[in-house]
Amino acid sequence: MDKPYHHGNLKNELLEAGIDLINKEGENNFSLRKVAARCGVSHAAPYSHFQNKEDLLKEMQAYVTAQFMEALEHTVRTDSSPDDPELLIQIGKTYILFFLHHPHYFSFLFSQPCMTIDLSMNGDGESDFPPFRLFRDVAQRALKKMGLPKNEISDAVISMWASVHGLSSIVTMKYVHYDQNWEEKIEDIIRNNRR
Repeated sequence: MDKPYHHGNLKNELLEAGIDLINKEGENNFSLRKVAARCGVSHAAPYSHFQNKEDLLKEMQAYVTAQFMEALEHTVRTDSSPDDPELLIQIGKTYILFFLHHPHYFSFLFSQPCMTIDLSMNGDGESDFPPFRLFRDVAQRALKKMGLPKNEISDAVISMWASVHGLSSIVTMKYVHYDQNWEEKIEDIIRNNRR
């Protein structure tokens, strides 16, 4: 029997339940009714927060992106200089550890059409997925400071992003086993990749 009301932060519970539902059953089986059932609330309860399932889906994308951006921005804020090459290591580490701690966000976020990334980097990149844009900007500043020729910077950014994104994918894979502690080793792996 559905509960008539809900204590706590129902909106966030609905968002998390929606992400779990998409990851387990796919977007074709996604509905507000199923999300409500996962939260143990009436099928009408989600409508107090979302107009329809498309609205919920957009909110889910924004919810994960905002958390991801907050983690990356925190790393940038706590670093001493925005063009310090060390910041590049730290932002890569933050990128990977975010998904290590939230593996369900990785599969959800990168299965959605909410993000666009222009690897040609010819334009201003304002329409790029915000976490990628932040990563790209940090990388470009650090690479310029390191003296990398301008014509090599785009390729280097792609290579670095591929490395951290690929490692993020690996740390979230259910059947990939590693005998070391990812949190302790990830910085070493990133540093070794730069050599």
